[in-house]
Amino acid sequence: MLDLGAWREWRRWIPSECPGCGKRTPGQDLCALCARGLRPEACERCRVCAHPLFSGECPDCQRLSPAFDHVVSAFDYAGLGERLVKDYKFAGRLSLARLLADCLSESVLEAPAAHLAEVDWVMPVPARPDSLRERGFSPPAEVARIVARRLRLRYRLDLVRRVGQGPRQGTLGRAARLRAPEGIYACAPGSGHVADLAGRQVVVIDDVLTTGATLHAVARALKAGGASRVQGWVLARARADSVGVLQ
Repeated sequence: MLDLGAWREWRRWIPSECPGCGKRTPGQDLCALCARGLRPEACERCRVCAHPLFSGECPDCQRLSPAFDHVVSAFDYAGLGERLVKDYKFAGRLSLARLLADCLSESVLEAPAAHLAEVDWVMPVPARPDSLRERGFSPPAEVARIVARRLRLRYRLDLVRRVGQGPRQGTLGRAARLRAPEGIYACAPGSGHVADLAGRQVVVIDDVLTTGATLHAVARALKAGGASRVQGWVLARARADSVGVLQ
């Protein structure tokens, strides 16, 4: 198993402020208390989309019938996890990309169902052009690039493209979110710069999974192109009753 601690050694001696609480801490990571607080809620979860199960049925999968096969989430979209993602996405704290990617990499290594050795490519959810102009970077792409390097996987940007804009997911309610990504993504395997997807296993990285509709749409495009298995590796998993928080 890959030792994620080895590459941290060179900066452990550098003191810094914990991104979670602001206290001085050795290294450039979360302090021990915040790291414990970032762990996902210990409860039964859907084996496909990682949503907490409280009534026996997944509130997302029973409505979506997802095209993706499995989801790994680093933490829940609540408390410190929510604050870190919002700081990263909306406050321009690009420096958090490394910390968040590390959290996700560690979660993947702890998840046997991720089938890490069988993954062919890692890709981010394609960004909206207007979001790229506003932020100056793609949050999923920055995390995906670091995760691929940490886990020694091949990183791709050209497997799926956006063929439509659509409304921003953060402005929509639950029902509208499930409909919004229809027809937004497509791929064209074997056509020049796009790789042949036949039989490939692909990981799609995103920052927050809410209803799973975006990941479903990207996975459907990948499988239409021939991919055999599509996983979603996400920083945070939101609960069904928190949809609408990403305004």
